[in-house]
Amino acid sequence: MKSCDAIVLCPRAAFANDHTTDIRMAGLIANGATIRHLVQELAGFTGPVVVVTNPVDVMTRLYAEASGSTRVWGIGSSTDTARYGLILARTTGVPTRAVHGHVIGEHGDLAVIRASSTTVNGRAARIPVQAIRAETAARPDRIAAGIGRVRSGPAAATVAALARALGVTDGVIELSAPRDGTYLGMPLHFTSGHPTVCLPRLGAEEQRELAAAEVKLQAAYYHLCSTLKEMPVS
Repeated sequence: MKSCDAIVLCPRAAFANDHTTDIRMAGLIANGATIRHLVQELAGFTGPVVVVTNPVDVMTRLYAEASGSTRVWGIGSSTDTARYGLILARTTGVPTRAVHGHVIGEHGDLAVIRASSTTVNGRAARIPVQAIRAETAARPDRIAAGIGRVRSGPAAATVAALARALGVTDGVIELSAPRDGTYLGMPLHFTSGHPTVCLPRLGAEEQRELAAAEVKLQAAYYHLCSTLKEMPVS
């Protein structure tokens, strides 16, 4: 696999997820141990790495820092942005292509909806943020009761991330990337495979939400690293 153009990391370790909140954080330790093992297996790989495994922001940072690679991105906020667009298009009665907005920060309970810069049909609009948050929070239970696990959304986000990381397509995509010492979802503009952060100005509440996400993800990463130190490397 070291000769591949790019690698997608999407393992899920065996663990029981009994979380009712912070559902994606349930796999922090089990999945972290698996990602740490893959760092050793893929030592020397220099191509782009796209991370799907949850909690994706922490797993992206773990792989990036343990491997030393600077071409590692997670897809979490890309799927959040796509779902945000679908919900907003439905509630406002417009096609999805008419909605332009971002979800950044954590792929989880502290996701930041960029309501202040969202447009519908090219115009600023009142965004029902709390209603969208409630629908998003209820989504995991609906999925578990229905199809069990999503596939199409993450697959589409992965393909889009690969197309940009490999220079096949230029444009903006929301991916987990480094910011102020941690990894969290940011809008990145890729040109010929090279990303530039293009974060629009945040409103005051959005700044507070992003800061809270950073604190949470830092704490989760430090907890993971301290736990992994006590575990044997397989």
